[in-house]
Amino acid sequence: MRLLTVDIGNTAVKGSVFDNETLLGTALAENRTVAELLPLIAAHNPQGAICCSVGSDADRITAELQKATGLKVMSLDHSTPLPIAICYRTPNTLGLDRVAAAVGAASVSQKALVVDAGTAVTLDLVAERRFLGGNISPGLRLRFRSLHCFTSRLPLVNPNGELPDFGFDTETALRSGVVNGIVDEIESTWRRASGEHAGIRLLLTGGDADFLAPLLVKRGLNPEIVHSLVGNGLVEIYKYNMTPSDSSIYIGEAGSCNNI
Repeated sequence: MRLLTVDIGNTAVKGSVFDNETLLGTALAENRTVAELLPLIAAHNPQGAICCSVGSDADRITAELQKATGLKVMSLDHSTPLPIAICYRTPNTLGLDRVAAAVGAASVSQKALVVDAGTAVTLDLVAERRFLGGNISPGLRLRFRSLHCFTSRLPLVNPNGELPDFGFDTETALRSGVVNGIVDEIESTWRRASGEHAGIRLLLTGGDADFLAPLLVKRGLNPEIVHSLVGNGLVEIYKYNMTPSDSSIYIGEAGSCNNI
């Protein structure tokens, strides 16, 4: 089955079309309009659609998508049955993009640290088909903008450029502090996770995954870039709900989170 997945993020909307698990094409709606996704839809003619959102205009986008395509769009929410257990104290506050990425990770690996490097950086631990928790911190550009906007003299610095261990001027001090700080954060989190879960994989997704991956390789890590991770998870969730079983696991089902 060909399926359209729509990831409504904080800064952009990403549409992807899958034929079962095979990614056929992707489009980025930087202006957050459905019109930007229509060429992708026309090229691949999906038979169904599912979306998740952390943005504020999800209802508008979903309604416009249904009107423009005639497809019934399934919206992931906190009551949607899932093929993994969510072991999170406040499951209704968990970002739905994080849920989808966790399901995508569980479909390819028994144990993974999922790093989504976008507006925010999320580092989520998934093991044995359970979301075990994670961390959230500001993303790369958000850190640079914050330093510029909330101080009187610090300039806005591009992440690309010289990256010494210790900055030798204000520009390199800012770049090294921000970039190396995120790399340090990912490395230390992965090493803590791998100490508890031997053989855990490091999966990177999000807009800054390509930028961060080679820096992590220099630290001796083996990151795997999976740009379609959220989309893969949405496909799995759609399939799971189209073929329901008596063993459905719901978000926050405590019994699935024993012996963590």
